[in-house]
Amino acid sequence: MDLIGQLDTATLAFVTGLAGLLLAGTMGGIRLAGMRSSALVFWGAAGLAAGIAHLLAHLTLGLGLDLPKRESLAVANGMVTLVHVLLLAGVRVFLGRRSYWMPMAVLALVTGSASYIVPDVWGVLRVRVLMLAPIYLVLDTAAGFMLWRAGSSRGERFQNLAAAAFLFNSAVLVVRIAHALLFDTPDGAFAREPFQTLVFVLGLVFISVLTMGLALLMFRSKELELRRLVHSDPLTGLFNRRSLYEYAQREQARSERYGTPLALVMVDIDGFKSVNDTYGHAAGDDVICETALRVACGLRDVDTAFRLGGEEFLLLLPSTSMVEATSVAERLRTAVCDTPIAAIGRAVTASFGVSELQRGREDWEAAMHRADVALYRAKDEGRNRVVAMPAPRADDAGVGASIDALLDVP
Repeated sequence: MDLIGQLDTATLAFVTGLAGLLLAGTMGGIRLAGMRSSALVFWGAAGLAAGIAHLLAHLTLGLGLDLPKRESLAVANGMVTLVHVLLLAGVRVFLGRRSYWMPMAVLALVTGSASYIVPDVWGVLRVRVLMLAPIYLVLDTAAGFMLWRAGSSRGERFQNLAAAAFLFNSAVLVVRIAHALLFDTPDGAFAREPFQTLVFVLGLVFISVLTMGLALLMFRSKELELRRLVHSDPLTGLFNRRSLYEYAQREQARSERYGTPLALVMVDIDGFKSVNDTYGHAAGDDVICETALRVACGLRDVDTAFRLGGEEFLLLLPSTSMVEATSVAERLRTAVCDTPIAAIGRAVTASFGVSELQRGREDWEAAMHRADVALYRAKDEGRNRVVAMPAPRADDAGVGASIDALLDVP
């Protein structure tokens, strides 16, 4: 604490102001590099506000400018509150939620006006800490918890780094509140008092770590977006054929390691060529998209849907036996054909072929081939049906089984 007490608070204010401007510049640079997330605007504005507030403090302390206390408190309190508001708004936007920055910005207006409304009370540092720190604590804890929860569910350590920065500052704010309650805090936010200097140092650490965390977070977000574009079908949003090998290999390895079943389902829209010929290719695209949506909505989170090309799809169903997959396929078939598609004014049907990976005896490509054979058997038998293809036995040439046989329907 003796070393902390020897630090110059004016210099700390200057360095912290530069750190705030660095945050603003970093977010602006990332945006200029092509990332158009609105979160960058909020975070950049927060850095700018932090930089201005601390540089003004440096002018007061380092250059001895005699600014009116009421006006300086109004600017400082309003700007610092705005920093926390904008940081939380940016987090909400990054996670795909509404920012609500305008209602929250009212806090900045209120805290900035307090020095005019109750100048005598607001002029005491302890009062300001006890009034403002809880507000900042709520805002930073909300931002940190939202990032941490989203990052943990996705396994994103960079997201957790930014969350840790927010939660670190929340802990500092708790200590500040406790200190204000227990000790006689000297008036003057920048008094040469060891604890106040320590708060400045920790604030500098917070802004520095947050800048790094948010920058890494945005770069990781861009990387995931590019990966999604490479591995997803641009028309339907499903995974494409390029990503099939990676996912199928992984699911086969998991199936063999844990001894769980893995089912594959091939799907093909019936009579799709006539849809294109009759209604046009734009309507055909709508039919593909609507069919893909109905199929995807009927799957679990652990299942994966791929568009192989044209009107053909493949489904990977982990921990699912052939009988269970056949039941799932029948439910999806009903979902596809029950409701008319607006683009063509009528419903379409689809045929399904089902197989189950034979662990230790074949790879996923062989199982996919059997599902494909089952699919075309469904086409030959009249379309709009589900056919399953068990693995061939020594006394069985691999005759396809209809859904009625697999589900014991008389």
